[in-house]
Amino acid sequence: MSTKPGFVILGAGRPHHGSEHVALRSAGGDARVLDWLIGAFTFVRPAVHFVGGYQADDVAGKYPDFQYVLNADWETTGAAYSLLKSPLHEFTECFVSYADILFRESLIKAMAETEGDVVVAVDSHWRKRFSGRTTEDLIRCEKVFTHERLVTRLGADIKPELADAEFLGCVRLGERAISLLASDRVTLSELLRKASLSELIEWLRVRGMHIQAVDVVGDWAELNAPQDLAHFVLGTKAQTLQRLQGMVTRSRIEDQVSFTVAQWQKDTRSVLLRINQKFSGCTLVVRSSALSEDGFAHSNAGAYTSILNVDGASQEALCVAIEKVIDSYPDRDGYNQVLVQPMLASVLASGVVFTRALESGAPYYVVNYDDETGSTESITSGSSRHHKTLVIRRDALQDSPNLPENLRELLPALREVESLLGYDSLDIEFALSKDGLHILQVRPIAVDHSDVQVTDDEILCLLAQAQQHFVRLQAETPFCLGSSTIFGVMPDWNPAEIIGTKPSPLAMSLYRYLIMDEVWATQRAEYGYRDVRPHPLLVAFAGHPYVDVRASFNSFIPASLDDSLARRLVDFYIRWLIENPHLHDKVEFDVVPTCFALDFSKWALRLQQEGKFGGDDICKLREALKLITVNAVGRTDGDFQSIKSLEQRFDKIRVSQLSPIEKAWALLDDCRRFGTLPFAHLARSGFVAMTLLKSAVATDILSQDEMDDFLASIRTVSHTLTQDSVATASGKMEWEAFVAKYGHLRPGTYDITSSCYAADPERYLRPLVEQQSGGPAHVSSGELWQLARARFCNALVDEGLSFRTDALDAFLRTAIEGREYAKFIFSRNLSLALEQIVIWGQEIGLSRAELANISLGDILGFRTGAVTVSDPVSWLRQRVSESADSRRRVCAIELPPLITSAEDFSVFTYPSSQANFIGSGQVSARCIDLTQDLGDKDVTGMIALIPQADPGYDWLFGRGIAGLITMYGGANSHMAIRAAEFGLPAAIGIGEVAYREFVGASILELDPNNRLIRIIR
Repeated sequence: MSTKPGFVILGAGRPHHGSEHVALRSAGGDARVLDWLIGAFTFVRPAVHFVGGYQADDVAGKYPDFQYVLNADWETTGAAYSLLKSPLHEFTECFVSYADILFRESLIKAMAETEGDVVVAVDSHWRKRFSGRTTEDLIRCEKVFTHERLVTRLGADIKPELADAEFLGCVRLGERAISLLASDRVTLSELLRKASLSELIEWLRVRGMHIQAVDVVGDWAELNAPQDLAHFVLGTKAQTLQRLQGMVTRSRIEDQVSFTVAQWQKDTRSVLLRINQKFSGCTLVVRSSALSEDGFAHSNAGAYTSILNVDGASQEALCVAIEKVIDSYPDRDGYNQVLVQPMLASVLASGVVFTRALESGAPYYVVNYDDETGSTESITSGSSRHHKTLVIRRDALQDSPNLPENLRELLPALREVESLLGYDSLDIEFALSKDGLHILQVRPIAVDHSDVQVTDDEILCLLAQAQQHFVRLQAETPFCLGSSTIFGVMPDWNPAEIIGTKPSPLAMSLYRYLIMDEVWATQRAEYGYRDVRPHPLLVAFAGHPYVDVRASFNSFIPASLDDSLARRLVDFYIRWLIENPHLHDKVEFDVVPTCFALDFSKWALRLQQEGKFGGDDICKLREALKLITVNAVGRTDGDFQSIKSLEQRFDKIRVSQLSPIEKAWALLDDCRRFGTLPFAHLARSGFVAMTLLKSAVATDILSQDEMDDFLASIRTVSHTLTQDSVATASGKMEWEAFVAKYGHLRPGTYDITSSCYAADPERYLRPLVEQQSGGPAHVSSGELWQLARARFCNALVDEGLSFRTDALDAFLRTAIEGREYAKFIFSRNLSLALEQIVIWGQEIGLSRAELANISLGDILGFRTGAVTVSDPVSWLRQRVSESADSRRRVCAIELPPLITSAEDFSVFTYPSSQANFIGSGQVSARCIDLTQDLGDKDVTGMIALIPQADPGYDWLFGRGIAGLITMYGGANSHMAIRAAEFGLPAAIGIGEVAYREFVGASILELDPNNRLIRIIR
């Protein structure tokens, strides 16, 4: 009989998932499950026997030093039968384990030290060992029942009662138990042929064996699902870092001293001594490591205190810091921990990485970092004004040229941690110093992605197609000059602002039809620019709308310029935008001159110095832009009259007896011919007017007060709305007439799911009336402008633009007022068309949300009979379903606001002002600015605006807010994580400019799915 204990591994059965034998599966890095099992017995050095069946030869080939026993009947027998096949009679004691579990050496030591005929490993936390455990798994798992004071709880000094627990699949058999089992193995094998190991234990208990149990309190894993290994390795903050420290090679984890609250309270002196011995004289960081932190279900990110820059030489400072951390814990659980580490010095960059997109679980590394302040917590606290967001596709190359030079070490380090854990949904805090990359924290993403209906392969396939599409579009076309092109969501007709970055198929197709396919180019050609037709302006990549910047810039080249100069100008403008990507939403102000202005000299200087254009080239452009400007002044009144034609035709269509679908088509056709084209002209003229005025201020021809005085005398639709609100409040205008005039407005002009004001006038329009108790606002007299306008006109005449003062004044007013008026009028056609489509949809059983997933082409095909199927309605429903599936994939994809190379589909950095949207719900609600302390304010149902994503605003999540907007903060900030956990629509880190704009609003629409924030009122 052997003096060494035996270790029998039961590995005969087929795995629950997959085909690879579970014992050979990766368990972090290069380690397999069997390596973990053997590692836990290092101090015992047992004789290992493996009972095999399924793929037994594969196991033997990898581990030839084991003793092997074959269970030929493995498909029809249980674990007890496999155990009885092993040479139990050779041992006085024997450990037995299933081959698909992981546990620590501490468990085996505890079992070896526990007296009993049979010592079983159990888990009293089995019901809540990890979040998302299915009912099926809870029913399937093996249970054992123990009696009071028979349980040793690892890491504790007490032996609590244990009514029932899950059996791990690990047991130590003493000499009496082995003798009983070995006495008649043949008979027992048949008796217990299909019995589990837990049933065998019960059989031993009934026959008088003394049973003891060791409770692992959740600290083990059964490898049934991909996250099981991560559940095993990831514990509290302190435990996780300690376990990973000896495993990582591509990053560093600093040494630590960790202790429980109970240990601190019981023997403070001993804890301080340990810290002093480990970190004598160092500057330290004292960090929280609570049991309720960093879990799979709830992160509690930033909820507890961490103290930086603690003087390690001062026991008083250390005690104060530790007590502050402990005091931040909401419960008095003695098992909560505190973690002490050396404070990092000379931090070059720091941040947080989600190894999957927080909201969707899409295959991206999302890195929010700060490489300017030197702080290790500026990102997690949401206080950084310098945060950057780097998005890396999970299959990106580690040497991608788009990766910032200072973060080159990050991607290999992230992939190593994922490999070690066998899990890829992690939240990793890091810092970069002169000593290398430091891992500060690793925890699971606390958002459950199990119900995500989109696969990684689907997303990566769409991105690959988009990348190929980008490459194909680089070829020069006959009427669109330039050696290459780039794409943006904000230049020119900025789809990001109008329909969002992830619009519905109906919204995108309407925008294409009404403007982006042909109208935009027709307007430019008629205005005096190059004719680029039939080139569309909008291009979609993986369902995301982009403006073709080369087409846009071509359409801003005056038609009088020759192709050679035009091509050179386009290439220079594109290069300038690539070098200055922050200008992507300001191209007509800072990238391309589209009309003449009094400060044209700034453009001339750039073209000469940066573009190496000669004086003759610049002179040609200057004179050509003058022609554009003169043409604008001459044509604008006619464009304004055209929009009035649409107004007259609208009433005829509205009262007609056409069917809903025919009426919708008539409204849209009229909108395109008589609405959006003159609107495009007026919008261009409005830009010319404002450019002339601003250039006059820039060159000191006008003062700011004089320009403001003119603008205050303009009578736009907004002014009219205010006047009509006052008239309705005073009874001079009927409420019904007020609703009829303004009821067609809707927050999302092209969005069929966005209700028009007339659908709920009490919500949208009534407050406008109720607020108008003081009469109309003060109207400028225009005296300053009257004195200045001749001076302004003469300055333009001096530049060779022969304008009369009255004609110039009329142009400025008509252009600026007309732009808003034209949109007001054409959107009436569009709004009624959408409502007619809703009525048509109701007739065939389709909701607004379903209609949003149909393109205009499908609707028109249904209308004209082009859909030649036996059941057109069923065909349409199928299209809705397919489109909804496609949109789920589109919404999970991340793309940059400006695409300049094929590599941008793999790695890109968002501008610092790019908001981080959380959630998929759309909400319209009153907003409240919480810049001031308004802790007692009722914020129920409101969109809360706060300056930074700071944990101090955690109280908001218990106040029933409808949405959250922050000025600062990134995708990985505390508030972003909390919003995702609560499923709360949020926009984190929108930037100072946008924040100031939204703070002044009364009602906002927040649409994270579409990356939109709109002011409703």
